Amino acid sequence: MSSTFRTEKKHSGRWIFLIVTLAILGGLAYFVMSAKEQSETDKLYTFEGNAQRVEFLNKNGLIVEPDPETEDITIPAEFNEAYTEYNELQKSQGFDLLPYAGREVTKYTYRILNYPDYPENMTVTLLFDDHRLIAADITYNDAEEGFTKPLVTAPAV
Repeated sequence: MSSTFRTEKKHSGRWIFLIVTLAILGGLAYFVMSAKEQSETDKLYTFEGNAQRVEFLNKNGLIVEPDPETEDITIPAEFNEAYTEYNELQKSQGFDLLPYAGREVTKYTYRILNYPDYPENMTVTLLFDDHRLIAADITYNDAEEGFTKPLVTAPAV
């Protein structure tokens, strides 16, 4: 073998090593940055107790009865059409229930006292996995003209 061929082979090996190393470092940097962004989002919607949940609702313009109805529910393992539609509403706020499919979560339902033009039958529902908010909605509970809409108008994610 000629010495020129060995030198070229040696240099191409260094380039491959350099490219692979840079790709790994770039991937690691991306992972760290996205994990940091997710952790900031997690903190934004993590509440230790009822007082923090009520404060969050107040900051979103709602005055609520301070004692919610509390219920443990299971997110369906497979979404039907209604749950798929509900999850789309959640995605519009930066939430997604798919990672919680099949899991038990806590549902807090508060009666809204100040919703414009609807003095009765207005509720806000918050779904939590442990202390982390995973879904939220405002509902007008009326058989003829009822509706469900997002609580959070500017998603954090």
